[in-house]
Amino acid sequence: MDALSMLFDGFVAVLQPENLLYLVGGVLIGVILGAIPGLSATMAIALVIPLTYYLTPTQSLIMLLAAYNAGTFGGSMSAILIGTPGTVSAAATVSDGYALAKQGKARKAIKGALFSSCFGCLFSSIILVIIAQPIAKVALKFGPAEYAVLMLFSLTIIASAAGKSLTKGLLGGCIGLFFGCVGMDASYTIPRLTFGSLKLSSGIDLVVMLIGALALSEVLKQVETVALGQTSAQLPEPSCKDDTRFLKSDFKLCLPHWLRSSALGCAIGALPGLGPSLACYIGYDVGHKTAKHPEQFGKGALEGVAAAEAANNAVCGANMIPLLSLGVPGDTGAALLISAFLVQGLTPGPLIFSESPETVYNVYAGLILCNIVLLGITLLIYRAFTKICSMETTIIFPCVLAFCVIGVYALNSNLDDVWIMLFFGVIGYILSKFKFPMATLLIGFILSPLFEKNFRRALILNSGDWSIFFSSPLCWLFWAATILSVFFIVRGKRKDKNLQDGL
Repeated sequence: MDALSMLFDGFVAVLQPENLLYLVGGVLIGVILGAIPGLSATMAIALVIPLTYYLTPTQSLIMLLAAYNAGTFGGSMSAILIGTPGTVSAAATVSDGYALAKQGKARKAIKGALFSSCFGCLFSSIILVIIAQPIAKVALKFGPAEYAVLMLFSLTIIASAAGKSLTKGLLGGCIGLFFGCVGMDASYTIPRLTFGSLKLSSGIDLVVMLIGALALSEVLKQVETVALGQTSAQLPEPSCKDDTRFLKSDFKLCLPHWLRSSALGCAIGALPGLGPSLACYIGYDVGHKTAKHPEQFGKGALEGVAAAEAANNAVCGANMIPLLSLGVPGDTGAALLISAFLVQGLTPGPLIFSESPETVYNVYAGLILCNIVLLGITLLIYRAFTKICSMETTIIFPCVLAFCVIGVYALNSNLDDVWIMLFFGVIGYILSKFKFPMATLLIGFILSPLFEKNFRRALILNSGDWSIFFSSPLCWLFWAATILSVFFIVRGKRKDKNLQDGL
């Protein structure tokens, strides 16, 4: 009851006009920066932190969390409207979200992404309030071996995302794994595949690769259509009112995916180092496997948008579990939040619950309320975004190209990042022309360094003995999940082949 009264006091504190103003400001900044390709939710936090030095702890932290949550959702706006994810965490939203937009259902897709994002973050916020410490204790049991087997399980997503051609999907995943190996060897500090470039010794930035492979390749495809004389409006108008509404039937369709993906996002967010970029693909993959009509995924399934968006936004609240309970950041955004705590004279970790409980519960209340503010603000401004993106391709895509270049350069103020983006733009264009699923390339790239790092750490800790990968119940659990996943993928591919042979 004491916790409930403190949470109630937190809501009262956050709803004070001055505090609420900073919450609204954080949401606006997050949505706008998240929707611009290259300017991620992490960058939103980085830009907001200097503005919070002279604010109270409550004002500072709720503004930053609002920018983080809204920025994670904001990436889905551009993913749906122009096929270019504003943030890495919205990469899985592109296939179904953009397909819906090209059917005249852009507003329905945005509403689906918005409701899914709010549900996911609200779900994880409630989990954060109720069981932050028990989940953090489970997360502590994850060592390098458990992480390595978890990454192996995650690699099975490549087969699910392969589409019709498993060969092309696996090849795309291997290309992603290859590019993930570029940089300095973590164990022996030997440069790999850098070709003497100092810039490449630190590896390829995920955001740079994503913007190149997805955004720039889409620009190149649009240039090709213009060259062929196909300069029609980017997005068609809705054919009926239902194309702009999120109906009761849509709610029933998406609710199971919201629950599953939110739970997955919570689990991933509670594990340091994974983050929303992995959560969106795992949520999408599980949604695809459990859908009543999986064949519609990638062709404009609202379920696909719901599964991806609920998962990546659930990470936002769950990331606070290891941060508050253990002082360990869940991802880059959470790492920046630690600096905001320290600026305010607070040290994240177990002692914060006794040293400054009021601030903790104010953070809880702010995280919950920012979903309501995000919902209201987005419903007010999303029509403006759809109108802008209904312009002709000759207008909208040069602007997209400019944002890509500016956003990528702004990451590290390094022109080399722009050249790397251009390289991956060409790679993405070539792969798309040969019908390679781009999702497999991104999954392989994201998982490559995580798998290698933990795999090698586990072997070093156990003097090269492979038995460490079977040494704990969590390892066995992930091995079982991997085997089951492979079994269902193979069975699904055989069914598809039999259906094609029957036709």
